[in-house]
Amino acid sequence: MRLRPDSVRIRSIRNNIRWTICFTLLALVTHALLTRAGMSIAAQGIRQEFGLTDVQVGWILSGFILGYAIPQFPAGVLVDRWGAHRFLVFSALGWSFFTLLTGLTPWFAVGGIVVALYVVRFVMGISQAAALTCAIKTNSAWIPISERATANGLVMMGIGFGAMLASPLVVSLMVRFGWQAPFFVFGLAGMLLGGFWAWYGKDRPEQHRLITAKELAHIRGLQEASAGVTHPPGRWYELLRHPRIWALAMSYGISAYLSYVIFTWFFLYLVNERRVNVVASGYWTMLPPLAMTFGTLLGGRISDALSARYGRGIGRLGVVLCGELLAGMLIAVGARVADPYTAVLVMAAGAGLHFIGQSPSWAAAIDLAPGRSATVFGVMNTLAQLVGAVAPILTPAIANRFGWVSALDFAALTPALAAVCWIFVKPHRPVDLPHASRS
Repeated sequence: MRLRPDSVRIRSIRNNIRWTICFTLLALVTHALLTRAGMSIAAQGIRQEFGLTDVQVGWILSGFILGYAIPQFPAGVLVDRWGAHRFLVFSALGWSFFTLLTGLTPWFAVGGIVVALYVVRFVMGISQAAALTCAIKTNSAWIPISERATANGLVMMGIGFGAMLASPLVVSLMVRFGWQAPFFVFGLAGMLLGGFWAWYGKDRPEQHRLITAKELAHIRGLQEASAGVTHPPGRWYELLRHPRIWALAMSYGISAYLSYVIFTWFFLYLVNERRVNVVASGYWTMLPPLAMTFGTLLGGRISDALSARYGRGIGRLGVVLCGELLAGMLIAVGARVADPYTAVLVMAAGAGLHFIGQSPSWAAAIDLAPGRSATVFGVMNTLAQLVGAVAPILTPAIANRFGWVSALDFAALTPALAAVCWIFVKPHRPVDLPHASRS
């Protein structure tokens, strides 16, 4: 008996629940970055309305990053202990609420608009702190090892995709309705998305009502007993004794400097330094995040392919070295190109290569400690956000003192340093943790 086309499609979907989970995580990460990057675009309207300086804008932008950094490590430990699903539900609803509240700050800015925005964005950062950690942890349970870098690359595409969408959406809403409108729209949309994840998402494949025995066997059969661990082996603090965990964390942390320069200052750099008008800058600012979006997925695919052929040691490290070293070169070249539009194209290529080089780091968090991937990523992202909190403040400080070429040169050095740190990661050798019950 021949199957009807619609029944074939239904069966195909039911055998790929892990990928619908990944696409839902992609939507959540995209929204998280949309709300984060949106402030750097809306900052132009806030700056004009309240007469703020570059340094004041830098403090507002850094408020979110500092709030985001502080809970990273404890969030990772708790996600490993209690599961990612509930954390991500509360996280999504929390950051959406404070996004909405950002638009209301002029009505309660008792200590001044800078203080009010800093506090709201700081608390919003705390609310969003577990988002990427939960995504990494969910993938560790849902994705077999042969698809690990690809799946993480797919989900983390949201970092570039959200930043890319921020420019045209915020500019369009800001020009028509004022700088507060984007925060109202994004806040309400995020609450709906968080509600959907509460209904559809699950910590493990076995808990999902639509999972088939065939897909479950595929996931568990190829995980090499790594991602499906219910009780994480070893105690969380044992991870901190391993130099290779710190090498990965240092690499990821250092590389965050360039990412945050692009996310927080690129739009303002085009408007105020390159003298591109606001509307045009909104669209040109899309190019680096667009390159990051495709670079994230491409880096994951290349890493999985090379790992399958040469092993994870070469497959992960080779992608990092090529991507990060070339990224730094192109950012430095772009800073010196006279034509602003050509400069954007060159730096966008550098941004894409930067995220090709970053993709293996997300997979390596699972490679090194399969049962403690959220804790590992918590360490990584703590350092990344501490570095990221410095970037919005240090970048204009260097630019004001030495010029924007010097500021971008400094940012271009960081991918090369990140690549050097990655040499010591060795993701093909999981760290040795003494077995322990849940801790």
